[in-house]
This record gives sequence, C-alpha cells and structure tokens, in this order.
Amino acid sequence: MQNTSDVNLIKSKAVFGLNFSMLTLEEVVKTATCNEIGHHFPSRLLITPNVDHIVTLHNNPTYREACHSAWLLTVDGFPVERFLSLVGVKIPERVTGADLFPKLMQAMRPDKHRPCFMVATEFTQHFLTLWLKKHGFNESEFLVEVPPFGFEKNDDFSKSFIEKLKSVQCTHLYMGVGAPKSEIWAYLHRDSIENMHVFCFGAAIEFFSENMTRAPVWMQKNGFEWLWRLGCEPSRLAKRYLINSWKFFYYAGKEMLNQRKLGYENK
Repeated sequence: MQNTSDVNLIKSKAVFGLNFSMLTLEEVVKTATCNEIGHHFPSRLLITPNVDHIVTLHNNPTYREACHSAWLLTVDGFPVERFLSLVGVKIPERVTGADLFPKLMQAMRPDKHRPCFMVATEFTQHFLTLWLKKHGFNESEFLVEVPPFGFEKNDDFSKSFIEKLKSVQCTHLYMGVGAPKSEIWAYLHRDSIENMHVFCFGAAIEFFSENMTRAPVWMQKNGFEWLWRLGCEPSRLAKRYLINSWKFFYYAGKEMLNQRKLGYENK
C-alpha cells in the first residue's frame, strides 16, 4: 500500500503562524484513510482550529507548538474562515470536526484500519464499541478508552494507553477529550505513537455518538453554531464564548496588520 510520507498537501500561506489545509472534506478523508503512513514515521496530527483554538495558541506555548507541528490544520470556525478570506486565503470549504469525524468513521475498514479512541464519557465508549462491532470490527481490532480525570498529567495512564495502542496496531487515533488537552497530549507523546494518524476533535465524537445534538444546518452555515452550543451547555461554555472569544478580534487585528506588512494585497 502506498506510503503517504511524500504526499504533497496543499496548504495556505501562514496566518496566525499556521499553514491551513486547502483540501476539501472528501480530499482530507481520502488522504487520511486510503494510505498507510509507513513504519517508523512520526504520528500525523490533524487539528481543526476554531476561534477558541486561535485564542489558546496565543496564550499556551505548548499548544502553539502542537499546532505548528500538525500534519494538517483544517478550518473549523466560521470567524476563522472569514478572517482567512480577508487576508487573501480562499479555502475550498470549511472542514469542521463535526463534519469530518462521521466521514472518517464511514471510511474505516476492518481489513485495513485499526481505529482507537480516547473519549470523555462511558456513554460514548459504549456507543462506539457497539457501532464498530456492527460494522465488522472485532474487539481485538479497536480500542475505546475513557481516561481518568487529569490523565494528561498521569504518566502511568499514558504509558498503559500507548501500550494498548501498539497492541491493537492502531492506525487512527481519535482524541475526544477537549482542547487543548487532546492536542497537547498527542504532541507530547508523538514519538511514542508513531505510524498512525491522530485526530483531535471537540464535540464531534459526542455528536456522532448521539450524546449531544448538533445545531440546525441553517445555524451551522451562518456562523451561529456557537450560540446553539452555548444554549446547550451554558455553565461550561459561557466563559469561552462570552469572554475569552472576544480576544480573537484583538489577535485578528494584530494579524491583519502583520499581513499588510507582508503585502497580502498583492498576492
């Protein structure tokens, strides 16, 4: 099977210090599932940045390093897409985690893939286990784990989980325990989880598992999905959406000035 180490992925110029994917949803799925990475290659980290990610990378050096090292960065957030357009980056489409994860799941094949998951709840663990069995995977061909609280600082858990990944011969690791924990854990353990694609998703896995309900399509397409999420989880998301997210406009303003200095109008 083809080794993807030499795939020429199309990426944007640097915006916020990041080179975003210029691939469509279907192209991302095909690239991430139709080929093997090969033996002794570093893991390939995929992150789907939204407004919260952009704010976090300005305040968290380790998270920033994780984003810079990522194999692929697809645009999730509506404001991020609009800002990229303002500075001359026209992506073919937003590739959100909520849209990407179901497509990846449908592309998993028992004869070539060994999907593994780190998820937030036992409900999701149970749902995914049943789903995988229904689609032809036996229990030796996948792993669904719910980590303990504070797992990111628990070396014993990390070592045990990595050994399980190796035992299953994991090809695709789906992290669904929130940002920036998922991305930082994957980045810090990148040398131990080689030969696999690693995807960091937020609520996408919960949507797929029917543990949460996604916003109506009209809200998704018009940039109001955050309002739906806020209504569903006000206590958890109020600070993120009503306070922290405003920092995005400050960072966007600084980046706009930076792009002007680089002469984006002439690109």
